Amino acid sequence: MTERLRSKALRARLMDADEAVRRFVPERGSIAFSCMGGSSLAKEIPEALARSADAGRRYELTLLTGGATTSGFETCAARLSIRRRFPYLSEAARTPVNEGAVEFFDCRIGEYPDLVRQSTLTAGKPLDVAVVEATAIDEKGRLIPALSLDALPAFVEASRRVIVELNERKPDLTGLHDIYRVLPGMPIPIRDVRDRVGTPFVRVAASKIAAIVRTDREDMPSAAYSGPRPTDLRVAEGVAERLAEELTGDEWGGRFALQLGAGPLAAALMEVLPFRAADIWTEGIPARWGSVLGERVRGISTTSMYLLPGDERVLDELFADLDRLREHVVLRPYDVTNSLEVIARLNVVTVQQAIEVDVLGGANTSHVGRNAHNGVGGSQDFTRAARLVVVAMASTAAGDRYSRIVPLLSSPDIPRQDVDVLVTEQGHADLRGLSPRERAERVIDRCSHPRFREDLWAYYRAAKEAGGHLPFSLEAASRFAETQGRP
Repeated sequence: MTERLRSKALRARLMDADEAVRRFVPERGSIAFSCMGGSSLAKEIPEALARSADAGRRYELTLLTGGATTSGFETCAARLSIRRRFPYLSEAARTPVNEGAVEFFDCRIGEYPDLVRQSTLTAGKPLDVAVVEATAIDEKGRLIPALSLDALPAFVEASRRVIVELNERKPDLTGLHDIYRVLPGMPIPIRDVRDRVGTPFVRVAASKIAAIVRTDREDMPSAAYSGPRPTDLRVAEGVAERLAEELTGDEWGGRFALQLGAGPLAAALMEVLPFRAADIWTEGIPARWGSVLGERVRGISTTSMYLLPGDERVLDELFADLDRLREHVVLRPYDVTNSLEVIARLNVVTVQQAIEVDVLGGANTSHVGRNAHNGVGGSQDFTRAARLVVVAMASTAAGDRYSRIVPLLSSPDIPRQDVDVLVTEQGHADLRGLSPRERAERVIDRCSHPRFREDLWAYYRAAKEAGGHLPFSLEAASRFAETQGRP
């Protein structure tokens, strides 16, 4: 244990999770858990909180997370009284939000750390407790994080107290991270995905570290993502074909970085990536990408490496060659990975997923009908600043019961002006330079599922009859929704 907890002064703060919760988590206040895609999410403290609630302690908490969590975490959180929650949902968390029992607001992930530091999300008060996972604490009490940096530095900086879960299941990951504090008006000095411009540790005042809890447990797959399915692979093949055609042009000069969204499509793209020595600048990436480091992928800059279902053994392979991991991968906080400045400078090509796309090419990434499904995450950061924006998704959902190409969006998260190319398993539509009417015709013709194509054409004809440069018809959109049994 002394190898992981090298600060002698902090060894007196070792305790079990139940004691840490009893002493340092208030019944009313705010608490943050670092994670992205479920990666490096605390294991012991959530369970101790649930035991405390079962024993009669009455919580009223504002909950902040670094991103999507796990099923186990959400089971524990359901035993608490969560009043407010930011900035991402998964699984069971959706029900109380959509019923109005929990207030929820999602935001662009790039601005999330500043909102935390400014106490905007905690009613102007400091965050009461930040719970973070570390793989080591050095002689000066500085934290060596695990495989997710997300908003961890901001949580630590903005909190009154920090509870550290020291996970001995993972190796000491010293040297994998690059923690850089973004300052207003100051350029971020990054010109290559593997540049390191900050520190390999997170500074935290010793007085803030209230408790250190030992753990020896594996990460669980995120509750937000599934493994890749056959349709994902077909979509990924379509994306790879488009990228191979586009990025070999003289105007790119071979200089670009890829951002691959999150979840199953990012995993499927690994199998069909049409480049060698590719650079990846992204917000989060499946851990299985560690298997292609070197010849196929020169460098990955990300905030998190997370597990997809079925990949539970991937981390063992990743940790078996730490020198290779450190050579090719850099983990950074959100305000760097999602910096519009750096995204633009590195000539990023972003491949984003969506819940649905309207016939004009705008995308909804956060809601199913009127119900919150997750949050916008980093999609708006990348689509606003990237040089090329590809939205990729299956054309249908729920076993082909619903079209994901729709007349109008319930939540227009990515405006049509930011979407360059749409790809589904049916085909692709290059939307650059097209008028709204031309975009609608191309999206319906090339990307919609045959089962719904005629209904979409019927909508579009009605929309055109209504006139205007931006054709739409609320009445015809309602008729289209009724044909699918949608509310």
